[in-house]
Amino acid sequence: MNPTAVSHPNTSIDADASAREELSKSVNAGDLAASSLTGSSEVRLSRSRQTWTGAGSAAGFVLRYLPPMRRLLTDVLGSESDADRALAILISHLVKAGYSGHAKGRLRDFLILGLRSAAKARVTEIEAKAKKAGESVTPRELDLDSAKTESRKWLSYWREGLLQRTWRALEREQHRERTRVHRIESGEVDSGDAGVVAIEPVNDLVHDVMRMVADHSGESSEVIAGRVAELAERSVSAAEVKRQLPIARSLFAQLLADEISLTLENADAKAIQAEISKLGLQKAFSGLQVKA
Repeated sequence: MNPTAVSHPNTSIDADASAREELSKSVNAGDLAASSLTGSSEVRLSRSRQTWTGAGSAAGFVLRYLPPMRRLLTDVLGSESDADRALAILISHLVKAGYSGHAKGRLRDFLILGLRSAAKARVTEIEAKAKKAGESVTPRELDLDSAKTESRKWLSYWREGLLQRTWRALEREQHRERTRVHRIESGEVDSGDAGVVAIEPVNDLVHDVMRMVADHSGESSEVIAGRVAELAERSVSAAEVKRQLPIARSLFAQLLADEISLTLENADAKAIQAEISKLGLQKAFSGLQVKA
């Protein structure tokens, strides 16, 4: 079964993330629009069956998503220090009790319940400390409206957290490619292997090209090439930017789909597509063949 390309249902949240996270801009950088992906570019939604529900360490896995959790708790508690303490309470609980039999559904839904409990536990902790010190206790108001499964703020933070993890994954792919090229150039691979690998195109700019195009939408490929050259510390042509950008977009979309699949209990193609739509991430897959 080959699901159709990701649709744009009315349940999508507004695309209100910063410019560097708006992938829709990455194909509109001057003449780079001509390098958008061809019909042969493909993303497999459910290529991995690994999910959060099967993680060996609940606390260890949840640590992957600290940034959106911290942002949400800061809103709920009104203080970064209190948010950090609440996070410590939640992680401590996960270390001791794991998922406590609640490893079902979407990870973001499981976490929002944990975040609400941790915020309340932090308030109880503050009040108990004040009473012990003989101080008057002022009732603490919590912004629990932000800590709901369908809260626009929570969905936005979660979306941005997924994108940040995907950017880092793309950067790691670039690093692996540069390591491969370095090994070839330094003669660390067998001569027979080097002959085969040497004819493969070098794709060691996928992160930097994608980043510069996302951050500097509207600039020509020549200008983008100059920016990328500064990061790569080597000469980069406009043609090389145009060649690696479609590869970068396809890889980014695949890594994003993989990251999303990890946060679902039943990570089939339909569920992943629904999550992509809910989080307003459809444009990351624009121009790609999205398959199961």
